[in-house]
Amino acid sequence: MTASRKTSPGEKASQSSGGMSGAPDLFREVMEAMSEGLALFDEDTCLLRCNSSFRAMNPLIADVLETGIEWELILREMAMRNVMTAKAIERLRWMENRLHTGWKLSSLLEIDFTNGARYEFSVRPTPVGGFLITQSDISQRKQYEDNQREADILLREVLEACPANVIMSRIGDGHIIYRSPAATELLGTSHNSHTHFASREERADFVTALLPNGRVDDMLVTGLRPDGSTFPCSISARVIEYRDEEVIVSSTVDISREVEMQKTLVEQREQIFQSEKMSALGELLAGVAHELNNPLSVVVGHALMLREETSDPDALRRLEKISDAAERCAKIVKSFLAMARQQPVRLAPIGLYETVETAVEALRNGASGLKVAVDIQFKGGLPWTLGDADQLVQVIINLVTNAEQAIVSSGVGDGIAITARHDRAANMIEMRVSDNGPGIAPEIRSRIFDPLFTTKDVGQGTGIGLAFCHRVITSHNGQIRVEPASGHGAIFVVRLPIATDAPGAEPDTETENRKQAPARILVVDDEPDVADLIREILQRDGFNVDHAGSAEEALALAREYAYALVLSDLNMPGMGGRGFYEIIARELPELARRIGFVTGDTMSPSARGFLDSANRPFLEKPIAPTEVRLLVRQMLDAVSDKGGRP
Repeated sequence: MTASRKTSPGEKASQSSGGMSGAPDLFREVMEAMSEGLALFDEDTCLLRCNSSFRAMNPLIADVLETGIEWELILREMAMRNVMTAKAIERLRWMENRLHTGWKLSSLLEIDFTNGARYEFSVRPTPVGGFLITQSDISQRKQYEDNQREADILLREVLEACPANVIMSRIGDGHIIYRSPAATELLGTSHNSHTHFASREERADFVTALLPNGRVDDMLVTGLRPDGSTFPCSISARVIEYRDEEVIVSSTVDISREVEMQKTLVEQREQIFQSEKMSALGELLAGVAHELNNPLSVVVGHALMLREETSDPDALRRLEKISDAAERCAKIVKSFLAMARQQPVRLAPIGLYETVETAVEALRNGASGLKVAVDIQFKGGLPWTLGDADQLVQVIINLVTNAEQAIVSSGVGDGIAITARHDRAANMIEMRVSDNGPGIAPEIRSRIFDPLFTTKDVGQGTGIGLAFCHRVITSHNGQIRVEPASGHGAIFVVRLPIATDAPGAEPDTETENRKQAPARILVVDDEPDVADLIREILQRDGFNVDHAGSAEEALALAREYAYALVLSDLNMPGMGGRGFYEIIARELPELARRIGFVTGDTMSPSARGFLDSANRPFLEKPIAPTEVRLLVRQMLDAVSDKGGRP
């Protein structure tokens, strides 16, 4: 019988290599070629072999890694030399002990060494009862993962604090993977991004625009808030890959303010455009009015005077026709001037209800009266507005008259309603003049405030009424616009600012009529017909009247005679009315306070500036006898009140 002997670790290592002790040690070469650390143990847990990588990964115990050392001794050396924590050593011991229970699967264990390195250990059983330990350096991988984790945490913290609306959702079903707090505040807590769009069509358009290039920038859509209200918004998005699937990262911006600001800018541009058109029209009308005023003054004045003198019914009837036609021409010219004149309004606190009542009563008591019902649907409980009562009355008259004419001419509708409310947010009063008539065609709605634009028949309208309304309301720092009514009719909306100061008591306008003593008056005008008209009007009232056809002739008369008043034209050959006044102011200052002007040129900047600086009363051509008499009486009253001699 052959005596048995115990196999040495070296022989076991040779056996484990396939018994190729005489051949090149392929097993050793394979182990040395591995980047992982490898350590082979026999069934008695003694080290058979380890590669250089294993030694390099365990420098603190490299000197004890000799063939035959037991696994337990290696663990103890690790503990003594502080290679790793005691807890980590126990985990390694536990992994090896599991193999004795028949565990056939490899176990993975991550361990941090005290030198800062991190390794992954695995223990696998061998066919002959031993086990193989594999040690892999995962320090860089773990550092990357830690950095990535920290970056993810930082990104989430940034997104949580960022005011931008960021949403990550799947392309197919729209399921929301992530939503920033700002997005939650704007769009709610819905789990599906489809609900953020006001319509399916817009969602489909968004996806269609996004998919070809994987990006969309500032696409305008209509968003849907959690309460069901819609709002204009701009959405930008990108398609990215997240966890092996394509998702949409989008940012939604509420542009409600921008849209409102854009609307306001458009309205302001329109107002500026209207003002520019009015200014250009004013320059044109200044020349036209100047040419028409003098002959119109003659026609109107003499027609009115003849009506006062004539008793023959047939002649009176003809004179009335002439007078009516002439007065209509004069009103048209004055309306053009009033529309185009750029002069400050006399703003004062007024009650809008009283102003509306005054306008409606004026229409009711007019020659033709009102042919449709006008219902004022508000009382005087509104705040005072800041306005020029006379001009606002004319605005209301124009709006009501336009509505009335539309209803009567079309046969559609029967009433006009005027309402008002206090817009506290804007600190303005909003008045609405609405009717149930035929309305305004959409294709002309943008032109109704244009000067000279009218849809009325020839002779029925001048196209200045609404343009005049626009100029007046704009000069009041207000707005006027037209809205389509629900059904028939039109709605004009007028917005006026609130007066900050309470209105004071109305001034007493009654003056005592004083009997005028005969006085000498000088009329200065280069148009003989106009001068004759003014002279005839004043002579009938008992005044002595001299006429000068030029400023130079008038200056000579003023130096020779003492005049109670001087009525002068402005635009004349030579020095003109302005030069005449400046010389009189230097040489005869007492007479300068008795000068008034009768002129057809109140539109040009030079004439307007002179009249404002001179601060003298003036009458605008064409003139009527009553206007001339009123001007003279007021001037004489002013001279008498200051103690002057008539």
